Amino acid sequence: MLSVIHNTLLVNPIFNIMALTFKLTGSLGFSIIILTIIVKVISTPFMLPSLRSVKKQQELQPQLEKIKTKYKYDKKKQAELQMQLMKEHGVNPASGCYSMIITILIFTALYSVINQITKVTDLNLINQKLYFDWFKFGAIEQLSTRFFYLDLAKPDPYFILAILAGLFQFIQGKMSMPYTQQGIEASKKTPDKKDDIAYNMQQQTMFIMPAMMALLGISMPSGVIIYIITTSIISIIQSYFINGWGGMRPLINKLGKIINVRKNN
Repeated sequence: MLSVIHNTLLVNPIFNIMALTFKLTGSLGFSIIILTIIVKVISTPFMLPSLRSVKKQQELQPQLEKIKTKYKYDKKKQAELQMQLMKEHGVNPASGCYSMIITILIFTALYSVINQITKVTDLNLINQKLYFDWFKFGAIEQLSTRFFYLDLAKPDPYFILAILAGLFQFIQGKMSMPYTQQGIEASKKTPDKKDDIAYNMQQQTMFIMPAMMALLGISMPSGVIIYIITTSIISIIQSYFINGWGGMRPLINKLGKIINVRKNN
C-alpha cells in the first residue's frame, strides 16, 4: 500500500519529468541535473521552515547562551527555559526532522528512477509509467548512459564524483552549523563537561556525512551521485541566501586572509 502511494505520488511523476527533460536535451546526464533542479525548486517550500528555524536560532543564540550560563548547574531548568524561549519566537526544533523525512522520500524516489532508467533492458517497464505517448521511448539506444567520460549506470572510475560529493556535503553541513564558536565557548564554561560530549558528537557528525557521501560516490551509479552533488550545491546556495556562511565563516575568513597576504607579497 505504501509502495503504491510512493510510486503514484513521487516515482511516476519523476519518471515523466525525466522523460520530458531527456526528450528536450537528448542527454541523460543533463536530464538528471535539470530534474534535480526542478524537484529541488518544487520541494523548497517544504524546506524553508527548517532553514528559517536555523536563522531564528542564530538570532536567539545570545539569549540561549545567557540561560545556559545562568542555569549551568540546573540542566532541567536550562532546557525548559530554552524551549520556552524558542516557542515564544516560533522556533520549532523538530522542523529539521520534517525536512529530513521529505528529503529521504524524494531521494529514494529519484534513486529508483535513475537506477531503473540507467539499467533498463525492457522499455515497456519505463513506457508504462509515462503519461503521454510523446514521452515514450521507441528504442533502447535512445537511453544512452554515456555522459562525458562517465557511464551513468556505473560508479565513477576516477572517483572524481566521490570527492565532489564528500566536499559539497562537508560545506553544506558546515554551513548548517552557525554556532560552532558558541559551542566551543559553552563547552569550556560547563563544569560537568556534558556539553563537550554533545559538541564533539556534532563535530563528528559533520565529518561522518561527507565520508558517507564519498563512500556512496565510490560504489553507487554515477547518475545517482550527480543527483547528490547537484542537490548539495543547490542546498548550499539556498542556505547562503537565508543564513549566510554559517559555520563556514571561520574558514572563509582564513581563506580571505591567505589571499590578501599573497596579494600583498
